[in-house]
Amino acid sequence: MHRRAFIKTAGVATGIGLLGVPGAAQEDFPTESLTWMVPWAEGGGTDQYARQLAPLMEEPLGQSVAIDNREGAGSMVGSEWLSVQEPDGYTFGTINSVGAHFTWRAQEVDTFHIEEDFDPVAYSGIFGYTLIVNDDAADAAGVDDFGSLRDAYADGEISGFGYQGAGSDSHLTTLLLRDEYDLEYDTAVPYDGGGPTMEAVIGGEVAAGFATNTSAVAAEDSGEATAIVNLTDMDLSDAFPDIDPITDYGDSLSWITEFTLTQLAPAGTPEDVRQTLSEAIEVAVEDEDTQQWSEDTGNLVEYGDMEEAEELWVGIVDEQEAEVEDAIGGFDEFRRLAEEE
Repeated sequence: MHRRAFIKTAGVATGIGLLGVPGAAQEDFPTESLTWMVPWAEGGGTDQYARQLAPLMEEPLGQSVAIDNREGAGSMVGSEWLSVQEPDGYTFGTINSVGAHFTWRAQEVDTFHIEEDFDPVAYSGIFGYTLIVNDDAADAAGVDDFGSLRDAYADGEISGFGYQGAGSDSHLTTLLLRDEYDLEYDTAVPYDGGGPTMEAVIGGEVAAGFATNTSAVAAEDSGEATAIVNLTDMDLSDAFPDIDPITDYGDSLSWITEFTLTQLAPAGTPEDVRQTLSEAIEVAVEDEDTQQWSEDTGNLVEYGDMEEAEELWVGIVDEQEAEVEDAIGGFDEFRRLAEEE
């Protein structure tokens, strides 16, 4: 029997054995506080979405929702942790497709399965990567778009480029920017997510690096960094009027730079429990405060139900196999190039 099907069947049997009727254990769900796991450090895009939505879920749920950041290994540490939690609905999380699927496959993780060990709850938005640059470095080198960023690295006027996790989707994108878009950075430095990468750019540890469009807003608000390149096909002009689209310099990178924020529960979590969570996420997404936050930051906030979330979650690993083969010659070649840096 398929592992996922077995877990679900076992969960139902347990409910019948203890209470006599399926689903009875979930009639009053939730009766205690909930945990929302984010597999990235505080301050990144995934974290900021969760912190926007979580307080607005508390009224429909009647319980508090606490954010639990479990960063590491390009989101794999937190994802693995979530996969082994009790399938009772009290612990759920956000894992981003396609990034997590890529990283799971690239790192050859065998302790859990990125698709089979989770049950989708909802999705709450779409976001993607930008490049930000330290303002002092940009002013000194005359950097204001991708072309001038490329020139500044080539001329040795700036140093250091930050990305979000060794072996991750942003690591591949870093290699593509080098090999296909002529970004001749001297040193590429991995950080655990958008928050730490943003802080490294703000602090001048690296001259430029990856941000999500969410963390790029925070970078600009600091007064120490500016978003200069949009690596996605998303329209970010409301939040960043002068941002330079990478598609002016080559093919679209959206297949590896745009992500769906998918809320997931451990496999075997009862459908009615997931439905309760999904409905609370819908309330939070549609709240006027969230819609204003979306307008102010340029973050696309969008609700998708369990069925829509599953369609966006299952089958991505196979799609990534084909994309990476076309882009760089496959995952083995990616790992070889990554190890050379």
